Amino acid sequence: MSFSIPAWPRQTPEISKSVMQCMQTGDWGQYESQAKNELITALQAFFQVEQVRLCCSGTAAIELSLRAAGVASGDEVIVCAFDYPGNFRCIELLGAKPVLVDVSPTNFGPDVQSVAAAASDRVRAVIASHLYGHACDIASLRELCDANRWVLIEDACQTPGLRVGGRPAGSFGHLATLSFGGSKPLTSGNGGAVLTSENRFAARLAGFIDRPSDAFALSALQASVLVPQLEGLAALNEQQNQIARRIGQEFDSQDAILQCLPEISEGVEPAYYKLALRADSMAHRDRLIATALQCNMPLGTGFRSMGRSSERRCRKPVPLEQAELLANQICVLDHRALLIDEADVSELCQILRKL
Repeated sequence: MSFSIPAWPRQTPEISKSVMQCMQTGDWGQYESQAKNELITALQAFFQVEQVRLCCSGTAAIELSLRAAGVASGDEVIVCAFDYPGNFRCIELLGAKPVLVDVSPTNFGPDVQSVAAAASDRVRAVIASHLYGHACDIASLRELCDANRWVLIEDACQTPGLRVGGRPAGSFGHLATLSFGGSKPLTSGNGGAVLTSENRFAARLAGFIDRPSDAFALSALQASVLVPQLEGLAALNEQQNQIARRIGQEFDSQDAILQCLPEISEGVEPAYYKLALRADSMAHRDRLIATALQCNMPLGTGFRSMGRSSERRCRKPVPLEQAELLANQICVLDHRALLIDEADVSELCQILRKL
């Protein structure tokens, strides 16, 4: 390659200044720190929610959301078969049973008709993830959950800044989750948050988290690196969205051996953690990834289908054909590759085709 993929995390003067201020004031050693309060206020405004609880990871955020939703042993939680496996495991951790549904044919989220068909008197909650820059049909899922008195947990861990109809992802669910993991677009190495605008869930979260100190704490130093990143997130997303659109246009005129799948739905402003590419077969996908790694191209596999899990562990009320197909064909380009110069997009696409 005549160009390089930018390193991650980014090092910026704003991040350095924020960390130094946290160090110099001694804020880094406080239980209730100014940096954490600033982050909470900024997240409330950015995601248009009333309550934010910081925590130690996105996975912890899912667990806490399930607990706040009242999920317990013997309950069921609907989740897409093609999703982050940690969500499946969090459901099991609480003694509940995952109920697997298929992937929507228009995005990577749970198919609304599959969710409706999975209803039972034991279902307590639904987890709906926005994946690979795409928005799941979150408004329809919220309507369905309200009609069935289910709790909608909106997983926005991969898509901070994604907007649907002008509203931020994370503002649709009864509860929503964020991740600040080391590779995420908003990163502090580790960390996460739970979002809600309903007092009943905020009170339940406090009951699980405050013992009386914070049992799932995010540190002041972690908060200090996140505040300036959040301030620059909209500009970062727009830069990456432009590159993702260009990659999609480059592939649009080529044959179907490898397809690029950017988010192009009307009314959706994407936010990418991974950009999805679809190979024509699992063998082709695996060869592509192996060769890409040798060339330092940040390409990896998508999620596997949890539909392969034993029926002792989960209920499978609907066919999971789309989830299985995607698990065999999807590979993902890391969001760092969307930070290249626009002049280098054609070469990046040529390399992917040659691989």
